Amino acid sequence: MNSLVKMARLTSEFSIEEAAKMLNISAGYLSQIENGQRQVSSIRAEEIANLYKKSREEIFLPSRYAIREVDEQSSA
Repeated sequence: MNSLVKMARLTSEFSIEEAAKMLNISAGYLSQIENGQRQVSSIRAEEIANLYKKSREEIFLPSRYAIREVDEQSSA
């Protein structure tokens, strides 16, 4: 069964190599994302969704990307 990320890439008519090059990542890394073997940051998830002209929520389950809140006081 294809993942939502992979289906979005195929619908956008990108090969895995083309999409990976546009995202500045390796095709192997993108494949791992598509197969659920890698979690991605919320920023990377947004970049992938934008490339495929989808919202992040359409192609990534919340558990598949990490959201970190930064405490402004502790980073000063």
